[in-house]
Amino acid sequence: MKTPVVERFADGQAIITEGVMSTKAFIVISGKVRISKKIKNRSITVGVLKEGDVFGEMGLFQETVRSATATAQGDVTVGVIDKQRFKDMLSKCPEDMQAIIGSALDRLRVTTDRLAALGLQWEKANKALESVSIKEKIS
Repeated sequence: MKTPVVERFADGQAIITEGVMSTKAFIVISGKVRISKKIKNRSITVGVLKEGDVFGEMGLFQETVRSATATAQGDVTVGVIDKQRFKDMLSKCPEDMQAIIGSALDRLRVTTDRLAALGLQWEKANKALESVSIKEKIS
């Protein structure tokens, strides 16, 4: 059995970057990881992961670029799952199970995109409300 690979990241360091091809997935061993997505040149947080959470799994299934950025919040230690090891494990699963997993990942990618778009709308709504509130205080 292959020895697990562990990587460490400092506060603010990118673990994966949106738009970049990658062949690894990660498991948070310690610390927190901010998941963000760029929408109209703005970085929108779509989640914060903690110990035991997995991210980057889409890169194990699909030959596509990263759909989001993962950044260390504080010091972070992650376990790394490389694509070849994953493919070896997945090849032992029935084909119909592989198809189900692939379909779920496609839906996850769409959901992440929608969540980021909603986050941008939420920010705009909050700014509009703040603007109205400030105007009311001045009046």
